[in-house]
Amino acid sequence: MVGRDDQMKRLLEDLTISYSDEPKVIPIVGMGGIGKTTLAKEAYNNKSVLHCFDVHAWATVSQQHNRKEIFLGLLRSTIKVDDTVETSGEAELADMLQKSLKRKRYLIVLDDIWSCEVWDGVRRCFPTDDNAGSRILLTTRNDEVACYTGVENLSLRMSFMDQDESWSLFKSAAFASEALPSEFETTGKQIAEKCHGLPLTIVVVAGLLKSKREIEDWENVAKNVKSCLTNDPDELCSHVLGLSYNHMTSDLKACLLHFGIFPEDSQITAKKLMRSWMAEGFLNLENDLEGEAEKCLQELVDRCLVLVCKTSLDGAKFISFKVHDLIYDLCV
Repeated sequence: MVGRDDQMKRLLEDLTISYSDEPKVIPIVGMGGIGKTTLAKEAYNNKSVLHCFDVHAWATVSQQHNRKEIFLGLLRSTIKVDDTVETSGEAELADMLQKSLKRKRYLIVLDDIWSCEVWDGVRRCFPTDDNAGSRILLTTRNDEVACYTGVENLSLRMSFMDQDESWSLFKSAAFASEALPSEFETTGKQIAEKCHGLPLTIVVVAGLLKSKREIEDWENVAKNVKSCLTNDPDELCSHVLGLSYNHMTSDLKACLLHFGIFPEDSQITAKKLMRSWMAEGFLNLENDLEGEAEKCLQELVDRCLVLVCKTSLDGAKFISFKVHDLIYDLCV
């Protein structure tokens, strides 16, 4: 993870130190695109964290939340979820979840909570007796939710990246392990600086330039980004998303916009997505359709517009995907 060392260090300490205390809620708060989910995911998968807890469970809540789906999402990590469990009512699922966590040290992540009401609807499922050292990590854009759910000194506010962090993230997204030609550095730093430290904006504009190795292309993008005179990070992010979108082929635009037919924050399997694209006629019928679909998916991932949720064990194949909330808003 690029540029979040101090915040990661603090979060790991809050998750792993003081095992003997009662369960605690740790809110990560900040605007959309600032990296809350990325930080939570890095901590959730950290080896030192994995060793500290008996149970780990993650659920994505989102704006249009479904309490039953939240319970099912958490239960899939705590028990075997069969057809009987899938068809159970909300109250039964809440009871199952509470029982599955009793007398265990658990780590729960509730990603993207928008209201205090959601927290009130799920908090009773997290037992507090004989659960010393348990932690509930949640991400939210809402300060009210962070104050309502957590202890003030445990709340972690995501800050904007500084210039060095912005440049490091931009460079890693645009060039990966390639050597950076010196003539690109000046222009690249200008673009990164104009992104105002918002990680989503940085990786999207870097993804746009990833396949471009002519300095003129970089200079044109720099000019376009600089032409957006706003200092509002949200507006700038929307501008950069539009810029990336306008640099796509019509087929690729259609494939990206198609994510808008699925529920927000849902993970979509590669197979389902590609079949849907084929059925809609988004791909060139003269070519190998499956190969064409895989190529489109790879390009959307390379452009940092689509997130890979799951890969095959060897990492060679993508299994499922989702899009960030701000990109989902563009799709609908």
